[in-house]
This record gives sequence, C-alpha cells and structure tokens, in this order.
Amino acid sequence: MKIHCQKSELVDGVQTVQSGLSARTTLPILLNFMMETEKSKLKVVSTDLEMGVKHYIPVEVEAEGSITIPAKKFADILHSLPENQDIELAADASGKVQLKCGRTRFDILGAPKSEYPLLPEFSRDAAFVVPAAAIGEMISRTIFSAANDETRHALNGVYWSAKAGVLELAATDGRRLAVASRAVLQKDKEFQIIVPTKILNELMRLLSAWDLPADSKENAWVAVSENQIAFQIRETTLLSRLIGGPYPRYDQLIPAKGKKDHAAVMKTADFLAVTKRASLCAVERGGSVKYLLKSGSLKVSASSPYLEFEDEMPARYEGEEMVVAFNPQFMIDALKRLDAPETSLTLTSALNPALIEPVGGADYRFIVMPMRI
Repeated sequence: MKIHCQKSELVDGVQTVQSGLSARTTLPILLNFMMETEKSKLKVVSTDLEMGVKHYIPVEVEAEGSITIPAKKFADILHSLPENQDIELAADASGKVQLKCGRTRFDILGAPKSEYPLLPEFSRDAAFVVPAAAIGEMISRTIFSAANDETRHALNGVYWSAKAGVLELAATDGRRLAVASRAVLQKDKEFQIIVPTKILNELMRLLSAWDLPADSKENAWVAVSENQIAFQIRETTLLSRLIGGPYPRYDQLIPAKGKKDHAAVMKTADFLAVTKRASLCAVERGGSVKYLLKSGSLKVSASSPYLEFEDEMPARYEGEEMVVAFNPQFMIDALKRLDAPETSLTLTSALNPALIEPVGGADYRFIVMPMRI
C-alpha cells in the first residue's frame, strides 16, 4: 500500500475513528485501527467489538493495500508533524509502515488486515433516511437521562420506537425520564430497540462538529437489524450492537391529560436561571430545591449547613398553594434543552411525577420524580 494525502485529512480521519477503540482489552489488535485503500479513498476502521467506526479519507492511491497501525502512537505522530504538509504513507508485506512528511520520516510496525475483526458492510437497501439535524436534536434531548447502571443494563441506552411515521426516543434512570418524538419516518417503519449511549454520543459529536442548522437538508441513513444499528452520514459509518432485554413502560409515568391538578407557566430563561442560583445552595449529594407554587408566582428556596437561598419569579398559576422539591440538576438538565420561551410545570401532587414541557410544543417531555421534603 502506498498513498499520498494532506495531513489535515488524515488527522481528521484518525480522530473520527478513535472513539471506536477499546480502552480495555485482552486483544492487542483492538488497540490498532485498520487502513485500506478502496475506490481512490483510504478507509479507516476501528472497533471494540461492541461498536465500530468506518471513515473514508480522500487520498491519492499509488499502490493498493491494507494495514493495521497502533492507534495512539500513530495519532501522536500525526499531531507532531508540521501543518499544511502532504504525507506519504507506505506499507510493505512485512507489516512495516513508513510515514514521510517533508524531511521527517517515521517507521512503524503494523499488523496485517487479516488479524483485524471484520465490520459488517452498510447496505442502503435495508436502511431508511432521517434528517440529520432532527435526529441529533432528539438524541441530545434524551440521552442525558439514561442510566449508568450495571444491574439494570437496559436503562444504559436510549429506547427507540417507530410507529406510523413517528420516531420516539426515551431515556430514564429510574428517577427522571426524557421523551422526544418527531414525525420523520416512512409510515411503514416499525421497530422497538434500545441503542447504547456510546454510539449516540459519538453521532452527536460528529453532528456537533459539522454544526448543522436546524433546517439543514442533510440526511442520515439508519439501518436497524435484530441486534445491530448503523448510521451513515457523509463519509462516516457508525455501527453498534443493540442492548437486549425489556424496557420499562415509561408511558405510564407521564401524567394523563385531564388530570393536571396543578399547572404553572414560567419564562424558561428565568426558570433556568433561578434554579441554577438555588443549586449553589443545595447540598452537593442528594440535595433538593424547593418550589412553592402560589397565585401569580413561583418561590424558589434552598439551604445547606452554610448557605441559604430564596428568590421569587412571576408565574401563571391560579391553583392552591403547593410546595414540591426536586433534584436541581435534573431540572437544569431539562430546562437547558427545552428551547422554548415558556415552560409548563404540571403536577398532580407533591409526591407524584412532575411533567415539564415547552409551551406550544409537544415534541419533548421531561418527567422527574419529586424529592421528599
């Protein structure tokens, strides 16, 4: 194999696939990534056997071939090279890789492609299309509520449900729930899967780097099988195993319409700001912030052994006075992602799940369990 390419293109490609590398492994080959020429491009691949990343880099191919290279060391070498330089990369049959950049030369010992795990090929014939910006937004509005729990493995992912053209994402850690839904699918697509947060975080990272506007026309291809999901966008493909097992009936936690005994509406920015201030006075672990709903206002308070806080803000509320306490970080996480001028807070009692949603929009809902006062 022998190729020529720009340093910046190679650096970007290596950074893209590094998330698929295994941090802890008994298989040394998984500390490498694989490079292979394909159709006048260089395919760069990494995997930890649970997730895989494949990325194509534009290069000039002088000789076809493939090789695997120690990922961390190769990345360190690339970052040490001067900017705006072309790179020549050559691998021989013995596995030795020679990198040339100007007068700089590195010789690296690689390993043959035959030792590297194969990733399934992405087939668009079995895939469907979703707007890339919309899917990124839905993930960002739910993934933060997913758990990191070794005993309840299903909660460590985001639940995806497709029915009648609507895609719904939900995540919960047992104390809070985030749900986002959008009509972005063909009506014949139906599935229920649990997607690991690792691949979704990587997809969000890619989309964030591209800074797609909300009305972007760029699409992502998604393929779902019995035990795997794959995303393809631009020159990158992400693949991951799905999480098995049943997901909780989260719809039963959402307060039913018609039973909204206590509902208040506040300006989102003010609600977020006052909650952030209150969180500074809450006990760091397990601390709560109290919200007193009364006619025309919301009073917020918090205390710890060394600090006390109290503030009041306007609110559209006409019910009887009611005090409820929440984990302030849960409230902040939800309010940061509402993206609406006004927020509705609905409760049936001080101990039942509370519903937080944007006023005038039903595509995002956040449910949080109150804390005992």
